[in-house]
Amino acid sequence: MRHTLVLLALSLILSAALAQEAVEPLEPATSPTAGLGEAEPDMERLFENVNSLAQRLQSDLETLESDIQGSRESIDRGGEVLENMLGSVTRLNESLAEDGPIWSELDALLELWEQRRTEALERSETNPAFTTIADEWKTRISTARDLRNQISTERANSLALIQAIEADREIVLAYYELGQADKAIEGLTRVQQSLQDLNANMQSIVETAGSVQRPISN
Repeated sequence: MRHTLVLLALSLILSAALAQEAVEPLEPATSPTAGLGEAEPDMERLFENVNSLAQRLQSDLETLESDIQGSRESIDRGGEVLENMLGSVTRLNESLAEDGPIWSELDALLELWEQRRTEALERSETNPAFTTIADEWKTRISTARDLRNQISTERANSLALIQAIEADREIVLAYYELGQADKAIEGLTRVQQSLQDLNANMQSIVETAGSVQRPISN
């Protein structure tokens, strides 16, 4: 009887161990749903982010000329216009940060496209038709790198403008206090011109982003 109980206990232990082994492959690391929360890089999403940013800057500039001229008789109005311009360029600069969504999306796309070009080159070893596909991926990657350079330059220029506005702010306001509104408005107009240059550059960035959306042959 005692021998039988020992055998029964060993049998239960062995069964439990086998059951544990069967469960192990179902760990989250190997689950088919792992990573579903991670969005794939998307050129359309990148374009929309860039285009939205450009449209916002364009909108900020629409009434800027009249706002500047309307500040002629008021230091408070002049200060408000200056702060609004600083806000516009700061928002642009922050949106182009290297840890922001535009940069992250673009870097992820470049990584994905490099991988696809490599795959096309490998397949071209047995099917020469894939050489054309690899070349088209190379063109798209080159355009995307141009886009990244444009964005990097725009970010640097916007930072320089932020620093210029902050450096000249007290001087502009001092001219208002002296009753020399023309001098103050000259300062505001220089900032306006710099913002218009940033706006033109953003329109160019949008065009480049749009060209990257050109379909790749299958």
